Amino acid sequence: MPSPEILQYHGIDSTPKKLRYTLVQLWRFTLSRLAFFVPFKGWRATMYRWSGVNIGRRVYIGHDMLFDRAFPEQITIGDDTAIGDRCTITAHGCIPTQTPLKEIYPLTVKPVNIGSRVWIMPNVTIIYGVTVGDEAVIATGSVVTRDVPPRTLVAGIPAKVIKQF
Repeated sequence: MPSPEILQYHGIDSTPKKLRYTLVQLWRFTLSRLAFFVPFKGWRATMYRWSGVNIGRRVYIGHDMLFDRAFPEQITIGDDTAIGDRCTITAHGCIPTQTPLKEIYPLTVKPVNIGSRVWIMPNVTIIYGVTVGDEAVIATGSVVTRDVPPRTLVAGIPAKVIKQF
């Protein structure tokens, strides 16, 4: 069962709504696991679209991709973008356990927008609230915590502009 904050955010306050949301989450999880085994790139993108991610045309998505399952509709990917294996794109931050940190770090939901013709190399993490400009390149293993200008190469933890094209 998702955290109470996520249920509250979605306006889920009754048992039937909780059951429906749980089934939707199960569907999204199943699609993400099935996408791992699909050898055809177009099918992977279709499965992630079915799970709620807004994906443009001719998008390549590598294996073992992790999109935010609680808020996939907050993620938009432009046309002709390539995303490497084992990347993570999250549209929310939430502490799932009951700790005093919840008061300091409450549920935060912000959209992630990835432009067109972007190349995201393998093992990149993009957090909530980030916009990646058109034709940007994100180097392998980077953690993107801030907006990426169009036509730039970013790299590192946290990702910083290395080169402008």
